[in-house]
Formats: sequence, structure tokens, C-alpha cells
Amino acid sequence: MTPEIQPGEVRFGLLLSHQYPFDEDLGERIRELFRLVEMARDLGYDSAWTIHHYLANLQTPQPISMTAALSQVTGEMTLGTCILLAPFLHPVHIAEEFATLDHLTGGRMVLGVGAGYRPHEFAAFGLDESERFGRMIETVELVRALWSGEVVDYHGRYFTVEGQRSSVPPCRPGGPPIWLGGGGKLSVKRAARLGDAWWAPGTSPNRDYAFKAIRLHDEALVEAGKSREGREYPIGLELFCGPTDEIAMEQAMPYIQREFHTYANYEYLSWQRDSFDVLVENSFVVGSPETVAARVRALVEAGYNHIVFRPMWLGMPESLSRESVTRFANEVIPHFRS
Repeated sequence: MTPEIQPGEVRFGLLLSHQYPFDEDLGERIRELFRLVEMARDLGYDSAWTIHHYLANLQTPQPISMTAALSQVTGEMTLGTCILLAPFLHPVHIAEEFATLDHLTGGRMVLGVGAGYRPHEFAAFGLDESERFGRMIETVELVRALWSGEVVDYHGRYFTVEGQRSSVPPCRPGGPPIWLGGGGKLSVKRAARLGDAWWAPGTSPNRDYAFKAIRLHDEALVEAGKSREGREYPIGLELFCGPTDEIAMEQAMPYIQREFHTYANYEYLSWQRDSFDVLVENSFVVGSPETVAARVRALVEAGYNHIVFRPMWLGMPESLSRESVTRFANEVIPHFRS
């Protein structure tokens, strides 16, 4: 089982961006991803995270299946979702699937959930997008109730369970930690109130966002009567570690730009295309080990203690991803571990 994080400890993980163009061999790309995860395991990384979307403009394998397969090759790494789109799955399904995953991982599972943001997904499922936060909140409440092992009577606006007990008790008493994602002020406060952690988005045109948002989160923790002690503070980054700043930019930026411009094909994500240069300057962590370590150090000093980064982007050769992940492990992580 994953131990509680200790004061001063910093953990590092990979966001497994398993989404690929339709003209690529999906089986080979998944095998490539698994090779990268096995290498990260041997290099001492702490965690690996799957993603979730439906009807995407890229081939996007589903996270529960991916996580189950990854559970067999990740050793002692924490496994989790970043993030599971809660409104599209029934809480009973989530509770029993993730209790099963908790057993497959020996208690290394984290359920990271979010409310979703792509309108076409809600339309396809026949859901009202305005209900997404209410559905996510009820999902968290009902999943926790089912993981208690007790008979559940739950009557919400969207979900009702009467006199039933989950058929899969989780490996750990109370079940896996539940981390809530979201970048708006209400989402940050909601994560402090309901979640075991807040999944902080590291991509923002505002360079100060991560530093201001964590203060808002901690103020909400105090209001909720909760302590910072023992809590994980994960943040997801676009990060590439090259031998020098110039080489890192030259190697990584064409692939990062391709990925973000592909997202921008969705009208509601066009800001990523229009703000790309600002994101490069204020958000992306691309550079030499010294530059990357300094950017990570600033986040750690602000209070983040679980640094998770995407190690590859659309079209990036496997060799470049492996070089960056290896260089980060050998030349950056030691600065944060005694």
C-alpha cells in the first residue's frame, strides 16, 4: 500500500497521455507507453496516471482498462486517474470498479475525478452540462458510502441506492483516496471540502495561478476544519528535460505545439492556440536540468509535494521521451530527495 506522505517528502509521477492520431498503430503506441512506465518504475518514479475522454479527435483508450493492465507492471508505484469524468459513469460502477483496482494494485489506487468540460461528451450521453458538478458531488458522496462496507441508503437528486451493500469491498478500509480536479475558484474550494487532495492544473496563461490557487485551497481547508498534515498536493505539468535550454526547446516544442493545436480544433479550446506563446513562457517547464529543477523548486516551496508531468506529446519519438524521463530522474529528482 502507498504510505502517507511525510513532511518534506516530494513525490514524482508521469501523466500517461494515451491519446494518438487515428493513422497510428494503437497497439504499438500502447506497448511504447508501457515500456516507458516500466523504465520509470525502475528509475524510482512514484506514480502513473491515466486520462479519460469519449469521442475524442484522437484515439483515446479508456482509463479503467488501462489502469488494470498497468497494475501488473508498475511495481510499488501509485496508480490513479487524472481524471475520471464522474458525470458519465454511475457511482455504483465507479465504486466497484475502483475497489477492484484497489485490490489489483495492493492498495496503490487513487480515484481522481472531475466534472468534465467538453460539450459534445455531455450531448452524446444525453446529460445536461449544467448538472455536472452536482453529479460529481453526489458521486463522491455515494462512492464513499459504498466503500464503507455498510448497507447504504442514499437519496440524492441524481442517484438513489436503498438498502444495498457494495459487492466489492476495497482493499483499504474506506477505499482509495479521492482527488478532485478543477481550476476555477469554486472547484478549488470544493476539492478542499470534499476531496482527499486537489488535482492542480499546471497549464495556465497566468504564471502566478498555481501559487495563488494553493493559498485559496489552504484557506478553504481551514474553513472546512481540515489540516494540511499528511495531504498530497499534486500538480500536473507539461515538462521536458533536455541537456540545455536551447536543445530542450528545439526537441520538445514542435510536438507540444502539435498537441495543443490539435486540442484547439475544439472551438471551446481555441484559447490554447491563441495563447500558446503565453503558455510556453508562463506555464510549460521545458529546459535543462538546472532550469527544470528551479521551476519545480518554486512549486515545492509553494506547497506542492507531488509533481506529475506529461512525458510525451503527439508524434514525439519514443527515444526523446525516454531521454527526458531518464534525465529528470537522474539530474532533477535527487535535488528533492535526501
